[in-house]
Amino acid sequence: MRLLAVFLIATAGLILRLDAAWHGTERNLPDSAAYERIARGLHEDQTFTQKGPGTPIHPQPASNYSPGLPLAVAGVFDLAGHDDVRLARILLALVSSLSIPMAWLLARRLSPGGEAGVAGIAAAAVVAFYPCLIADAGMLLTESLAGTLIIGALLAIVRARDRARADSPRSLMSGALDWALPGLLLGLAAMVRPEYLGISILLAGALVLINRRHGLRPALLGSAAMLAALFLVIAPWTIRNLDQTGRFVPLSTGGGQTLFTGSYLDSGGDPLEVMPAVLRRNPDVAREIEAQNRLSGEGVDSITPERVLALLAADRMPGIETDVALADMGRQNYLRALQEDPAGLAGFLTGKAARIWWRGRTDLTGTAIGRAVHMTLIAAALAGLVLLGLRRRPEFWLIATLAVGATVIGVLLVASPRRTLTLWPVIACLSGIGLAGAARLARDAVTGRLRPVRIA
Repeated sequence: MRLLAVFLIATAGLILRLDAAWHGTERNLPDSAAYERIARGLHEDQTFTQKGPGTPIHPQPASNYSPGLPLAVAGVFDLAGHDDVRLARILLALVSSLSIPMAWLLARRLSPGGEAGVAGIAAAAVVAFYPCLIADAGMLLTESLAGTLIIGALLAIVRARDRARADSPRSLMSGALDWALPGLLLGLAAMVRPEYLGISILLAGALVLINRRHGLRPALLGSAAMLAALFLVIAPWTIRNLDQTGRFVPLSTGGGQTLFTGSYLDSGGDPLEVMPAVLRRNPDVAREIEAQNRLSGEGVDSITPERVLALLAADRMPGIETDVALADMGRQNYLRALQEDPAGLAGFLTGKAARIWWRGRTDLTGTAIGRAVHMTLIAAALAGLVLLGLRRRPEFWLIATLAVGATVIGVLLVASPRRTLTLWPVIACLSGIGLAGAARLARDAVTGRLRPVRIA
């Protein structure tokens, strides 16, 4: 019966995503449109540039975007023979739907026997019906794809640990192959979301700590094999970047802009407030844009954050590459705030952490009901993580590493609620564990009240 329930949930989630992918969306997010244009440039000219209708006059450099999704979509375009965006969306929806049964499997694996059924079904339902994941299937975005790869990597890590602890003797090559699979999946996730390169390195360190009880040497070899597989995936793109830019850029060059945007304290942690604040505090930049627009005939639509920050970087650090200059300016912002107002900086960073986790996407949390649903699921996930810790599950350290790593990156860079969507299948597993634990407590409380009282 439970398998039937999971099958129906997964089927419903797949149908909802395919429907969104087929019809598309009326309001395509800028990142989605940029990924589509970069994929078109790869398909038509074999160059990693934005090309086609809607390309801004002052576009953000294509190198600022993660390469994984445009490369995959360009491959779809090549197979179809033309830029069939609908087909690309459908294929991405099929891949992202795999996270539904994966969430079910992981939640069952991490729950005690009496709670596994409820935890698995709840986790699958949370992934299948979370509105933002369904809506995003109508666009070309990275979060759902990366989320499927990350939860797949966690399942592969659990499998590798189980096989490593088996009684039967195993060859070194066999053990390395077991750890190579999660490494390959994490490498693909890093290609899609570059921040997971650093997080994956932290994950490998956490694996050494939890596997060392079975021997430090096999623990180190397992993590080394995983990292080797990861770097094997990203190495071709890193070599290409070294050849194109002349400097070591593992995946993308957008880190400087996101660091500066995240460090701009006047924005209050809202990245949308950075550009207006920069223009207010730097009238020379505003006058430069006005002069350029008078010559080109462009309007206010041409005033984008990328253009404003590029002019600011050129004004502050002339002759320095924009991304490098913005990265240095971002570091200076943080160091200045730490020296002059450490309490204010702490409050700023705390607010950004809350923005990532508690605020949620406005298309869900714009209503009181949506906000309540999102906060309930996050609270249940936190309870599930605590339960894993109390039960001394080693997977606690892996999931905590993912959550802390994503939080630290979001706090230091851009605090977008979209960062939680990448981890949403994992969050759903934790929510399922938390909800199953709450259901067990409620059941035990009711059973205790109904138990007959012995009369002396």
